[in-house]
Amino acid sequence: MTLVSVGIPTFNRAAKLRRAAESVLGQTHRELELVISDNASSDDTEALCRELCAADARVRYLRSPVNRGPTANFNALYEAVRGEFAMMLSDDDWLEATYVEQCLAGLLADPSRSLVAGRARYLDGQRTVRLGAAVRLESPDRCRRVLDYLRSVDENGLFYGLTRRDTLRAAAPLRNALGNDWLLVASLLVQGTATTIESTQINRELGGTSADFRKLASTLGLPRAQARAPHVVIAWETLAEILWRGGAFRELPSRERALLALRASWTVLDWRSDAWHATAPTAAALGRRRGGAPLWRAYLRLTRRLGAT
Repeated sequence: MTLVSVGIPTFNRAAKLRRAAESVLGQTHRELELVISDNASSDDTEALCRELCAADARVRYLRSPVNRGPTANFNALYEAVRGEFAMMLSDDDWLEATYVEQCLAGLLADPSRSLVAGRARYLDGQRTVRLGAAVRLESPDRCRRVLDYLRSVDENGLFYGLTRRDTLRAAAPLRNALGNDWLLVASLLVQGTATTIESTQINRELGGTSADFRKLASTLGLPRAQARAPHVVIAWETLAEILWRGGAFRELPSRERALLALRASWTVLDWRSDAWHATAPTAAALGRRRGGAPLWRAYLRLTRRLGAT
């Protein structure tokens, strides 16, 4: 059977990590390895991971002596996985039992595919809030695939799809930047098509690190000002990734690459959203002052009418 690697980056989430790990070890595709990369957790994570290793030889545990941050943790896993196929899983998410088997079947059925993911299901506790988007990015034009993705990306369930290890490494590293998951998926899409399949799911909890740009900027150690104009920042990162940084884009002819960089960076701009992020903290602060509640309500009505929120 084909070896599949599943990587879980983690930090101080022992209780939720167990659920994620057990969902991997319970997959119907048995020929797999689970690689857990621990960012020097101070809770029970190490004890749990050593317990998992002792119980199942398919588990490998990597522990950093210091907290390197989430981006470095992902990149360590991209280098550590050994399987011909690989995927990442957040430590607070979990997989349906058929996830790996069905995503692998989808990849093997079409050599032009670089990425296959199950449908994401978003939960608040035990309650299903919504299903993620069903994505079909199957154009033979690689630039069109990237642009179509960037026009529609939202929760980005594709980031936790299955791909070939060599394809993943060609797209790596993950950048320590806002929108880094968008950049990585775009780098996978320039190498092949992508699709989601309806018959299996990844379960994702709402309210994680990526729930808002302020929390994400803080977690990544980025300047707080970036959260005031996140789409401008993402547009710059997109331009840089395609035009000169990203190895996966170097197969494109220079003119095609430059045109894609300009179109892609323009595509991710969202002026109304950035206007909201720039003004909402000040408006909220005014709203908390005595007599400021009507001002805050008026601000919310205006921004909703303009489609900024």
